[in-house]
Amino acid sequence: MAPASHAARWDHANFRGISAQQVRLGFIRKVYGIVCTQVLTTALFAGLCCGPLQRPMLAFVTTSPSAFRWGSVIATGLALLLCHAGKDSYPVNFLGLCLLTAVMALDLGVISALCAASGLGALVAQAAVITALITLGLTMYTFSSKRDFSFLGAALWPLAFGLLGFGLLSLIFPSLHMGLLGLLVSFAGAGIFCGYLVFDTWRIANELGVDDYIQGAIQLYMDIVNIFLYILEILMQMNKKQDRDRR
Repeated sequence: MAPASHAARWDHANFRGISAQQVRLGFIRKVYGIVCTQVLTTALFAGLCCGPLQRPMLAFVTTSPSAFRWGSVIATGLALLLCHAGKDSYPVNFLGLCLLTAVMALDLGVISALCAASGLGALVAQAAVITALITLGLTMYTFSSKRDFSFLGAALWPLAFGLLGFGLLSLIFPSLHMGLLGLLVSFAGAGIFCGYLVFDTWRIANELGVDDYIQGAIQLYMDIVNIFLYILEILMQMNKKQDRDRR
């Protein structure tokens, strides 16, 4: 009995010998693996919408723009609700993640198709490159920094709520997105989600449980998508301003 008992103690000790740092590192790799898959899927679909899928996408939007706009808002809300309600339940959380990725890929695909049809396809590529550089830079900064970024959660929430209210209002009054006000709101939106990217990255590195990889991936993915959208809006508004100045 003694050797068997000794072996059991040895195996248990080896299992417990896995350090918390190794567990956290595995969790981080899992989160970023999921996020990379989401981003690549979205980018691939957006690229197809600039090419062979451009005509069906444009036909889909132009026939019923209001239905698409409100349908997109409702579908995104339902996907986020599913992700939140089932965040601790597999496979509900995974289904929510897949639905959210599909909805966001469709939204970005339509936007990319509209830009390409307007001769602004280069702005989509520029926004993607700028977003990638910002994401990489902020991620490296957050992981290398010893600072505690938990304070950002309370600071960013009211700003994001105000941004959401402005976005819903602009669905009713599209002119709000035009001119100087629209440009300032786009810069503010990009800044807010850059802050959220830092905050969510810090939470993944320090706060989230190792079973919350779906939740962490969704948060990072939405941060990246929103940064891209606001940067694209900034580039498009600046391009319009340059065209007006030339005239």
